[in-house]
Amino acid sequence: MQEDSGISFESQMEPMEWAKFMVRTRSEKNYGTAFSILSASANKGSPDAEFYLGLLYSRGQGVRGDLHAARYWFERASTGGNLSAMYFLGKMYSKGYGADKDACKAISFLAVPAETGDPRAQYELGLIYFDGSGGTKDLPSAVRWFTVSAESGHSEAQFVLGQLYKTGYGVERDTERALNWLTSAAMNRHRGAQILLGNMYDTGDGVPADRDEADRWYSMSEKKVISAL
Repeated sequence: MQEDSGISFESQMEPMEWAKFMVRTRSEKNYGTAFSILSASANKGSPDAEFYLGLLYSRGQGVRGDLHAARYWFERASTGGNLSAMYFLGKMYSKGYGADKDACKAISFLAVPAETGDPRAQYELGLIYFDGSGGTKDLPSAVRWFTVSAESGHSEAQFVLGQLYKTGYGVERDTERALNWLTSAAMNRHRGAQILLGNMYDTGDGVPADRDEADRWYSMSEKKVISAL
């Protein structure tokens, strides 16, 4: 059996990979060094480094939070083809974070990662088409994007789809589909879905009334709250 060399996993990483790892793991004591490494690479035109600098500024990790600076670096990374930067830019323009709210710009940024299979971008596109800000309301498109996102396991998309099929808003009302999507979201630890399922079984709303089943979902939602404390 080989003895432990005592060399840490992090110390064996390339500087750039180490810096990205520090950002992802939110290792506060290493933010300064990570920032220096990322800045050097970003100034040489690395889209990867530009994206991670954007993350640092957006989160205020090791630097003062600055959404305008975050947008600057995300835009540079996006120009270099970084899909994650496109997703974050889409969210910024959709919500008006560090930029004027612009649904059309949000769609243009989100479309590429969404088309390449990013469930987060697919869900955000669904929200934009659903809400209709800037004249973008398009329920069939919203349902399409919610569906592909939900099929990839995005719990919020599953929850929204469950509610749409339950109420028949934008789709043909379908209690079975509603139950399937809500159950998927609930099993994916979505507390809202767990509570809604509990309510449905408690009152017999679209399903046979079943107090035991209601209590099971209520209990699951309470456990999630406790685990998050």
